[in-house]
Amino acid sequence: MSEPQDQNRIIEPVAFTRADAPAKKPLLRLNPMTIGVVVVFLLLAIAVLYMFNARAVRLDFAPQTQQVSVGGSLPVYRIGERYLMQPGDYEIEATLEGYEPLTAGITVGDEPEQDFTFELQPLPGIVEITAADPSGNPVTAAEVLVDQNPAGVTPVRIDPVQAGSREIYVQHPRYRPFQTELEVTGKRLEQSLTVTLEPAWAEVTISSLPAGATVLVDDQAITSTPASIELLEGIHRIALSHPGYKRYESEIEITAGEPQQWSDIVLEKSDGLLNIASEPPGAAITISGEYQGQTPLSIKLPPREYQLLATRAGYENLQRKLTIRPEEDQSLRLQMKPVTGLLKLDVSPAGGLLIVDGKPRGEPNQTLELTARNHSIRVEMDGFAPFETDIVPQPGIPQQLTIVMQTHDEARVSAIPQQIRTHLGSILRFIVPGELKMGAGRREPGRRSNEVEKDVVLTRSFYLGEKEITNSQFKAFSPGHDSGMLGRALLSEDDRPVVNVSWEDAVRFCNWLSEQDGLVPAYEWRNGQYILTGPDAMGYRLPTEAEWAWAARYANGPAPTRFPWGDSMPPTPGSGNFADVSAENMVPYSIQGYSDNYRGPAPPGTYPANGFGLYDLAGNVSEWIHDFYSIEIHRDLLTDPLGPDSGEYHVIRGSNYTHGRFSELRWTYRDYGKDARPDVGFRIARWVEAEAAE
Repeated sequence: MSEPQDQNRIIEPVAFTRADAPAKKPLLRLNPMTIGVVVVFLLLAIAVLYMFNARAVRLDFAPQTQQVSVGGSLPVYRIGERYLMQPGDYEIEATLEGYEPLTAGITVGDEPEQDFTFELQPLPGIVEITAADPSGNPVTAAEVLVDQNPAGVTPVRIDPVQAGSREIYVQHPRYRPFQTELEVTGKRLEQSLTVTLEPAWAEVTISSLPAGATVLVDDQAITSTPASIELLEGIHRIALSHPGYKRYESEIEITAGEPQQWSDIVLEKSDGLLNIASEPPGAAITISGEYQGQTPLSIKLPPREYQLLATRAGYENLQRKLTIRPEEDQSLRLQMKPVTGLLKLDVSPAGGLLIVDGKPRGEPNQTLELTARNHSIRVEMDGFAPFETDIVPQPGIPQQLTIVMQTHDEARVSAIPQQIRTHLGSILRFIVPGELKMGAGRREPGRRSNEVEKDVVLTRSFYLGEKEITNSQFKAFSPGHDSGMLGRALLSEDDRPVVNVSWEDAVRFCNWLSEQDGLVPAYEWRNGQYILTGPDAMGYRLPTEAEWAWAARYANGPAPTRFPWGDSMPPTPGSGNFADVSAENMVPYSIQGYSDNYRGPAPPGTYPANGFGLYDLAGNVSEWIHDFYSIEIHRDLLTDPLGPDSGEYHVIRGSNYTHGRFSELRWTYRDYGKDARPDVGFRIARWVEAEAAE
């Protein structure tokens, strides 16, 4: 039986191999057509996406050009006049013949449509500029400026010149400047401009007698006469110089194109030089009626004959005839003959030493014969203080001077300076008082009704300014003051006396000057007017009328004259500054034949001082006086009068540069006012301190 055999059969493992899965069939088979379709589809999608995000950009150029390139990180498409551009930054480049290449950056934003405008700049141009005169003749070396920048001289080719409107300026020393606007085309194109320059000169013909004079124009020697010269327009100084003749000078105003002719200019012969000295010096010299100054003196005079007059206080007048020749130097020494007076000195106690004008004269008790001028007298004595005074001897009138010597202690108490000086430099001189008559007698020729005669005694010594206050001194107080003019006379020069000041202006100046010098002002404002603070007022003030009359009329002795120079008209040469021949067209009355060398006021101190050392109490300018004006009659003796207590006007004394009538030139002439005038100034006064303390 087979079953048992099968039961003994060994079952052995065999190797397992997985059966292969059946192959899957591909879902999509790729072929070239399919790929092409996909690519087209993707491109269309990208185009649609680009078109959806692109912005329409318009690029405008002035002037228009087609030579444009747009660069950037994204593609750009041009459709007609616009570009399709994604938002972002791009660089624009454009070119056009004749213009500067354009490079610009733009930023495309999110707006659907955007416009950008660009302007192309033209290249510079070339300009050729020439100049000619009105006749067409070329003018070379004319300076050319383009927009105020130097560009060369004519003829000039200027390369480059920026396109646009340009300012062209052409100038030449001998022609009037030319200016115009030139529209420069640029684009490297050439343009030309010819300008016509108008002459800036005129022809001047000059001749002289004698001929051969050197012609100088603005101090430069040009040629000699006769001559024809070309001068640029404007004002020039013309001078003619010829040996042996005076230099001729004048100004000429040239208008371009208008010729002038100066024919036969007559040259005067050269001056001669006259040197004048005198013994003693200081003589006033007048030559043929013209006051020249004081010796020693050098004067240039035209050749001819002259009459010389020398005067000096205390000496006889001296006259000489002179003949002056061209370019000749003459020296003249004048020996002045003194006019003397007697002075008797009575000094107690006896002894000591007398000194006159700085020179020892022996024992003091003696009679001196001195010239009729101011002299200094000094007495020195052991144990006593020196005594000093000034005195003017009077011819024919013996004088006596009584001197009681003081101890040093007494002298310290009574010592009074003979002069004081303000911080402005004004000198005030010590005046010894005395008895006088103010006004004029009824029968005196020329007397006016306000010159009532009065007997006056002055007991109080005072100081009086030796000169009138000047413009420069007054401007220290009032910087804006201007004395102005009268006719052709300039009144405002610094060294002339101040005028056009009211009485109150003068008083305010006195108070200001007192404060500057540490003094209590003499005036105070009370009840609407300035009045003196009292008899002890030690500040500067205006002189009283009595003080002024004493200092003016009695400076040379007890017998005053009618006029400052004597008792009759006309004034002697050098007497002062009055209405002379130069004032004929300025004032109603002038002194015929008299000349003082000044049309208006002279510098104070120009003419000789009087016996008190005071200047210009006559002539120059009239002077404000402290007193209120009145014509009251006083029959009793007046002592130290100050005038009325109140009034509307104040007294004005002294003649001035506008006075030429007999009545005005007298010492006793009185005027009045309160407001500023061009012929009225002032001088200052002070009382002496030692007397004020009594």
